[in-house]
Amino acid sequence: MSSATKIEVIIQKAPKIELHLHLEGAIPIETLYALIQRRGGDPTVNSIEDLEQKLTYTDFAHFIELWIWKNTFITEERDFEDIAYQVLRNLSEQNVKYIEAFYSPGDYAHKGLTVQGITEYLIKGKERARRDFGIRSELIVDIVRGDGVDVGMQRLDETEHYLGKGLIGIGLGGSEHKFPADPYAPVYKEARRRGFRLTAHAGEAAGPPSIWAAIRKLGCERIGHGARAHEDPKLIAYLKEKQIPLELCVVSNIRTKVFESFESHPIRQYYDRGLMVTVNSDDPVMFNTTLTQEYMVLAQKLNFTLEDLRQMTMNGVVASFLSEKEKESIKDQFTREWQQLQEQHM
Repeated sequence: MSSATKIEVIIQKAPKIELHLHLEGAIPIETLYALIQRRGGDPTVNSIEDLEQKLTYTDFAHFIELWIWKNTFITEERDFEDIAYQVLRNLSEQNVKYIEAFYSPGDYAHKGLTVQGITEYLIKGKERARRDFGIRSELIVDIVRGDGVDVGMQRLDETEHYLGKGLIGIGLGGSEHKFPADPYAPVYKEARRRGFRLTAHAGEAAGPPSIWAAIRKLGCERIGHGARAHEDPKLIAYLKEKQIPLELCVVSNIRTKVFESFESHPIRQYYDRGLMVTVNSDDPVMFNTTLTQEYMVLAQKLNFTLEDLRQMTMNGVVASFLSEKEKESIKDQFTREWQQLQEQHM
């Protein structure tokens, strides 16, 4: 077996952690196809192959258009139980041990679906997946920029009951270049008071000021993406000093043209400079990737060694919102599995 093949085998089998994934963007293609058929179908989609072709977008605007199209087939709260279950089944097959997943219940309010109903069905699905596959997960409710502060406060009221029962935190998604984070500072202050853990998308469609706002105005513990931090050397120094985790999603950033090539992506630079970087897949089905593939890209295109990749998985544990005791337990488990893999294949 060649060294390259050995690395691929180890990456496939290695224990992993996922901190930046949108459940609605991770629905396995077979599950999404079945959902479309149950809802009356679409004349342009008569097979799995048609659906894969349909999801091939030309630019970010087209991606958003397809996202909205996909959501039209999610029409009942109970759909979310199967979505959570199937997403986690897929992740378990990649040996993902733990995941913190975003969901955006506000996207379905116009259909009469409630935030509470969606949340409860997601919790049912993820608990069933844990029983069946041993994969643990926690939910992060996503507030959408542009919906306004009042809606943000409403989301806290609607989901606070689920904290510690399947929900762990709050996120801020949407168009960061159109809607700055600053107005949401009161929402995040209140979320922290109530016990929500804090993250926000920043540094993807907008530059360093967006990341600074997430840190200084919102008090975020982690940054969703943060890919454009390199545009401000002072921000890089601050992120390194404070070890604020970045939820990096390399394939996503290439697909949405944040960077033109894998070689121009700054993840290698961030890792080498000692930033707390983690590996994630964002919307894997929409971006035709997997968490395993994200690690493959780092190895094949950016010269990350197996030791680098092992360290990245440990970074994910450190950056998670788990308790310190739980983190130590997972670190021990990951250390054992990595050691066994390297003994078997090296």
